[in-house]
Amino acid sequence: MSQSRGLLKKAGNSLLALILISAFIWLGFWQLDRAGEVKELQKPYQEQPIVPLSEVARPNSNLSGESVNRIVEFSGVYVAQFDAPNQVDSAGRKSDWLVALMEVDGGGYLLVLRSGVQSDLPRGDIKVTGRIFPRQYEDISEREAGKLSRLDPSLLVAQYPGDYYDGFVAANNEIRDGMELSVPRVILEPAEPSIPRYYWQHIAYVVIWWLMALVVLFLPLYGRWRERNP
Repeated sequence: MSQSRGLLKKAGNSLLALILISAFIWLGFWQLDRAGEVKELQKPYQEQPIVPLSEVARPNSNLSGESVNRIVEFSGVYVAQFDAPNQVDSAGRKSDWLVALMEVDGGGYLLVLRSGVQSDLPRGDIKVTGRIFPRQYEDISEREAGKLSRLDPSLLVAQYPGDYYDGFVAANNEIRDGMELSVPRVILEPAEPSIPRYYWQHIAYVVIWWLMALVVLFLPLYGRWRERNP
């Protein structure tokens, strides 16, 4: 009986060791994949073809990392316009941006950065082409009526209930009745990807997890050696 219990104990310990070793090896490969993703994100942004907005985003869904910086096209009707004070463009110039809320054909509201100067809100159906950016999470100015403290669609939900696209689009052009609207545009560089930790930090975790796997593998062997060589 005691011999059977001893065998069961050894089998259980071996199984536990095998599970731990497999888990540590898997975690090491997972960190290695993350390191590869970081390396890929650090490459200069490669411009991609223009796509319909519906292919990369939809209302009431968070904007995916693959969708950020894509140049999209869509059409709809503007329902309101706001100033967004103290915004900074790619040249480092601080100014008040002109941001409109569009009801997109097919459903959903979307913030559109139209210009860096004042302009009347165009009426009728407007076709927009522009780059899609993630929302801003921190206030850049004070909250006032008719102004946006940051470019974030959630600020308008109470005033304009409905479904919203995440983020905003910086318009490259607007077309109404086949004619392009002549409005000075805000120049923005593609958004930098948000990189969780640094490359070498992930590599360090790879080494740590695989060392843990070696430790778990070594301990039973060391225990047996100690039993044979007291």
